[in-house]
Amino acid sequence: MTNAAVAAAWQPRVAKACDGCTLQDRCFLSQSLPSETGKCAGAVLRRYPVRLGDRLYRRNAPFTSLFQVCDGAVKTQRETPEGGLIVTGFFLPGDVVGVEAVADCAYPTDAIATMDTEVCQLDFEHLLTHCAGDRDLHGWMLSRIAFYVRRKDSDLCWSNGLSSHERVLRFFLELYDRLCQDSDVRPIERALPMKKQDIARYLGMTPETLSRNLLHLRRSGLLQLQHDRFVLPDTQRARAMTQL
Repeated sequence: MTNAAVAAAWQPRVAKACDGCTLQDRCFLSQSLPSETGKCAGAVLRRYPVRLGDRLYRRNAPFTSLFQVCDGAVKTQRETPEGGLIVTGFFLPGDVVGVEAVADCAYPTDAIATMDTEVCQLDFEHLLTHCAGDRDLHGWMLSRIAFYVRRKDSDLCWSNGLSSHERVLRFFLELYDRLCQDSDVRPIERALPMKKQDIARYLGMTPETLSRNLLHLRRSGLLQLQHDRFVLPDTQRARAMTQL
C-alpha cells in the first residue's frame, strides 16, 4: 500500500483491531491514546496489510508517519552511488520503522515488506499536535528512538570486530533471539523472514561470500539452514564466539 493509498483510506480505528495480536502485552499502541475519540481520533491506523514487495514509504519522501510492525517483516534499503543496493535494517514484530526520518523530516531509505506483513501507522504530526500532553506517549517515542540508536551502535561495534563467519553467526543469533522472545529455551526452527541476498547486502558481503560462511557454520554445527528455515543448535557456544 502506497502513502497515497493509506492517506485516502485513513479512518479512525478502534482498539478492537488489536484483539488477538501477539504483541498486545508489550505494545503501547494496543492501549487507547488519550482522548482517542476526540482530538486524537485517527492518529493511529491500526493493523493494515502490506503485501510482499510493497513499500511503506519511498526514499526522500516527506516524513509523515512511523510504522510499528505487528506481523511479518520489513527491510530498509537505499541505492549506492554506483547503482547497487545497501540494506540498512530489518524490522520484525514490535519494531518501529521510520525513526531515522525524524532528524531531517524525510525518509532516507525505501521501506519494503519482505513477506506479507501487518503494521500500525502513527501519524507523527498528529501525535505531536493533539496528543502532546501525554507523558506515557512521549516516553514511548523516546524509548523507540533510543532503542534504534542503541541497535545501530551495536551493529557498528560488532561489524568491525568480528571475522566474516562470526558476523554471519551473530546476525542469525540476534535474529533468532528477536524471533523467539517468548519461546522455550530449547532450539526451535524458525522461518527466515528475508532473502539471503538481502542478508548479504546488510552485512556488506557478496552472495558468494555469504554462502561460503553459511557452509562453514553448518559444517561447524553452529547453524542449520534448509529451505529458508533455520535453527541454532548451540546458542551458548554461538554467544561465546560472537560476544553477544
